[in-house]
Amino acid sequence: MIKGIRLMTVLITVHGIVQGIGYRPFVARLAQEMGICGSVMNIGGIVTIVANGEKETIDIFVYRLKFHQPKGADVTEILTKIIPERHYDSFFIIPSEQFNDTTPLIPADLPLCDDCKRELYDQDNRRYLYPFISCVACGPRYSIINSIPYDRETITMDDFFMCEECEKEYKEAYNRRRHAQTISCHDCGPQLILQLNDSVLYKDQALKKSIELLKLGKVIAIKGIGGYQFVCLPTDKNAVDNLRLLKHRDKKPFAVMFPNLDLIKECCKVNTEEEKLLTSAAFSIVLLHKKKDIFYEGVSGESRFIGAFLPYTPLHQLLIDACGALVMTSGNITSEPIIINDEEILSLRTPYLAGVLYNKRRIVTSLDDSVARIIRGKIQLVRRSRGYVPLPVLLKDESKQAILAMGSDLKSSFCLYKNNRAYLSQYFGDMENYYVSKAYKDNLIRMTQIFKIKPEIFCCDLHPGYLTTRFAEELAKKQQIKLVKIQHHHAHIASVMAEHEITSCIGVAFDGTGFGTDGAVWGGEFLLCNNNNFQRCGHLKYITICGGDEAARNARLTADCYLNAVGRKFDNDNFKLVQNAIKNNINTFKCSSMGRLFDAVSAVLQIKTENSYEGECAIALENTAVAYKENDGIPFNLNFNIKIQQEKIIIDQVKLLNDIYLAYTDGVYKGALALGFHMAVAKMVLQGCEFIRKQSGENKVALSGGVFANLLLIDDCIEIMEKAGFSVYINSVVPTNDGGISLGQAWLCKQL
Repeated sequence: MIKGIRLMTVLITVHGIVQGIGYRPFVARLAQEMGICGSVMNIGGIVTIVANGEKETIDIFVYRLKFHQPKGADVTEILTKIIPERHYDSFFIIPSEQFNDTTPLIPADLPLCDDCKRELYDQDNRRYLYPFISCVACGPRYSIINSIPYDRETITMDDFFMCEECEKEYKEAYNRRRHAQTISCHDCGPQLILQLNDSVLYKDQALKKSIELLKLGKVIAIKGIGGYQFVCLPTDKNAVDNLRLLKHRDKKPFAVMFPNLDLIKECCKVNTEEEKLLTSAAFSIVLLHKKKDIFYEGVSGESRFIGAFLPYTPLHQLLIDACGALVMTSGNITSEPIIINDEEILSLRTPYLAGVLYNKRRIVTSLDDSVARIIRGKIQLVRRSRGYVPLPVLLKDESKQAILAMGSDLKSSFCLYKNNRAYLSQYFGDMENYYVSKAYKDNLIRMTQIFKIKPEIFCCDLHPGYLTTRFAEELAKKQQIKLVKIQHHHAHIASVMAEHEITSCIGVAFDGTGFGTDGAVWGGEFLLCNNNNFQRCGHLKYITICGGDEAARNARLTADCYLNAVGRKFDNDNFKLVQNAIKNNINTFKCSSMGRLFDAVSAVLQIKTENSYEGECAIALENTAVAYKENDGIPFNLNFNIKIQQEKIIIDQVKLLNDIYLAYTDGVYKGALALGFHMAVAKMVLQGCEFIRKQSGENKVALSGGVFANLLLIDDCIEIMEKAGFSVYINSVVPTNDGGISLGQAWLCKQL
């Protein structure tokens, strides 16, 4: 020590996303650069630094830790404490320790970084064309972690023994791959394997043959970060048709992975926010308006959107550069989870799959590609998965008790809520499917173990028949833990309240189905919400629907129920069956669902009469309205009949459907009626909210539920509501559909 210079020792604790992104090497490089001695270690996902140096130097060091973070890091808090002076000769990294009382932040999987992409194509680099190239700033993270802390020994890369060169890079002080836990190369890491019907190819030959198959119009499966993906050319009719046969997916659009932004802009309308979203850390699928059709029409069908995204792994990059744009969709059979097991994909016996391109790097957690879009300049997630999970939603309200919210049975996800962090799981799908239910339960066990959260309260949907409800009841009984049941639409609105940190609002919840407190099927609801309480202030008039779950698929059936309600009579067998079922109360239910009304309107206008996937009829109705509007069409004037009964708003949906039927049979163009219907719904939302505002003084409005995935409707609603002086809030970081329900449940449970 130089005489006269006073040294001090400070204990620095860094909270946030600080593991799996090379944070300790970053700290070590910074300390060495500034002449600070000491150590850095990771304790259960929290970085602890002991820094010895001059006070001014340490102050600058802490400042740089806060504001000069490495890519992928998200520091939420830095605490400093002066401790008794310790003397060090250098600055070094201490191996991680596992246990800490604080719940860690674990990084999501990261897209290929620019540095690794450059090396991928550098012929002089030893990782030239290596399809698993990665560093501290990119590569798989959550999908391959077995336990915390994130180290080589706790991830599936532990299956691969580092070669001498990789180990040298791993230990070098200023190397970009210092402590990069996914470090590997041609010599020591995962290798490509192509399984064909009658042979197996490896490494370069596997890649070349895969490219050849794709160019020949074949469908192959590739192993991605979060699971297998089915891949084919979007320009080849036979390939796309075979892909649909392989997945048992008749009409739902496929996403397309593009080689670059330029081609996306050639095919789609892309604004500044959408461009940022395409290149954000999640590299999610972004729903963009079509501008030019260059692909086979069967890729996106009648949709006015293309689900576009960019390559996010080195393997994607190599395939795309050789083949151009590719259809890239989850490797699963429709309604089942994405496949992550090599044996399962290899056991598929189908003439529609030409080969499986895989490797021996195990996937622990399945993650579909996330889907997002921009609404009025802001992001809205449609499916929250790879790139976002397991990052928490940070909330204003802290919950000292650990809460487990089970979510819904459709678009299922669960939420673990502790302190101010809500950890939402990835999207799973429909819980009625055995494999979806199993994946949900397996990941629930896994996530509670990784984050070391032991639930002290369970909450679930009010629906007694939901599998998530039954599962919650079983767990609560077994563990003797309190169970709270929360009404479906209240949870929808609460998810918006949680995101935007508001404690009261008028909630408008429109969707297909949700169990009401009166035992009826709700779905067209006006709620006045205050913290954990809600009052049902209005709803669509009840209508009797028959057919049970079939009504959600068969829009013609739903339309017949509406037409029967206004006394219409048709001389056909199907209508007579509906009449008799309703008359004799056979498999019927009372319903106030906006989702079913959209289906009925679509069927009456002969636009679409069957939902081969959820929301298909409503999407077709919206597309018809938008196409008519874009051609400067004048909407047909339609209005809901609204009555006040016992201080509650009752909206007559049946009369409106009859008005549409009469106008259509009178020769009014379906586009004019489709657009008029959307405008009528938006006007009705305004009228309902104005009535509640007058009674309560509440000026904040939250819009949520699957119906508000309709871009035309939500845009119209926000515009006219804001003009009327309302503050309008919608979902952003969680989906507006049932995928966001678990956040609302957890937030409400915390308020109790």
